[in-house]
Amino acid sequence: MKSVPNHETRVYSGIVLERIKHLPSGGKMGDLPTHLQHKSFIRTGDKKTGGPNMRLLRLEMDKPALTVTAYIYNKFVHPYEDRYLTPREAACLQDFPIDYEFKGTLGQVQKQIGNAVPVKLAKAIASEVANYFTKQNDGGDKLIASYFCGAGGLDLGFEQASNKSVQFKTLFATDIEPWSAATINANRLSWNFHQADIRELNPEMIKQVLGKAPDVIIGGPPCQPFSVAGKQKATDDPLGTLYRDYIRHIGDLKPEIVIMENVYGLAQVKSADMVQEIINSFEQIGYAVTYRELMAADYGTPQRRRRLFFVAAKKLKFFKFPEPTHSEFNTLFDLPPYEGAGNALMKLPPAIIKFG
Repeated sequence: MKSVPNHETRVYSGIVLERIKHLPSGGKMGDLPTHLQHKSFIRTGDKKTGGPNMRLLRLEMDKPALTVTAYIYNKFVHPYEDRYLTPREAACLQDFPIDYEFKGTLGQVQKQIGNAVPVKLAKAIASEVANYFTKQNDGGDKLIASYFCGAGGLDLGFEQASNKSVQFKTLFATDIEPWSAATINANRLSWNFHQADIRELNPEMIKQVLGKAPDVIIGGPPCQPFSVAGKQKATDDPLGTLYRDYIRHIGDLKPEIVIMENVYGLAQVKSADMVQEIINSFEQIGYAVTYRELMAADYGTPQRRRRLFFVAAKKLKFFKFPEPTHSEFNTLFDLPPYEGAGNALMKLPPAIIKFG
């Protein structure tokens, strides 16, 4: 049997292993005996300042995981084995195909997985983009230009949403990171990956690669400046202004419809009304815009990941956001329950133990 890529673990020992062993299902650092809690977790002083910067959580079999981040190596514990997750298991929680290989160092692989859009969530959005074209009797191949593509989660969702009427084809993909280039080229050469800084990328070159302007543009400008888990420097961080270059390219290429995704924290930035600024920017280049926060678990992903999606289109009345396909609770619509993280991981073969 061919080995599954990115699915290695190691033997743990000492206090790390003791902490893991004492974690019950769904247990966190605060559930451990005091002598096993990390010193950074215990609040001290009259005001009990400080707080946990070391996170620990054992996944549950029948409940989705919390958000997978680039720091999975010291966060998620396997639901029934006494070890942290492998990158492949984290990728499983992001819906990536089992044979999709991530390239780069361990840290670079974890970053690609943690920053990705869950594939099933992307497919749900892409299915409604397909409906957008179908409602206009506009079928056939729809060419995609993908920006900030990372490991390609958003593109894979569009790929899986293709149907008899509409076939999505990513024929241009770009990101600044070399490890993204290695991953995409190892899995999807047909995407014509170009490693580049968007600020130095010429939209005319994209037309030459595709042979025409793209029908769809998708992408997620860097989200770190807007994340509620970070310092929310927003546009004070140079990375926080790259969405302007993204919209500038859209204005030059004039696709039929655009998907822009980001962290839900973008709507909570205190220093600026980022949502309104983005809406204004799209309207200035002739697009109507709608946006919504979506929960990945609502679409079958075994993870409670929230993402903010902007949809800009020339005929926005033909687009609607996808209805949930899963539910945390019993509903009148009799939707299936959320996918459990542990149940999803059971579909994988045993991890390979790496010694040394």
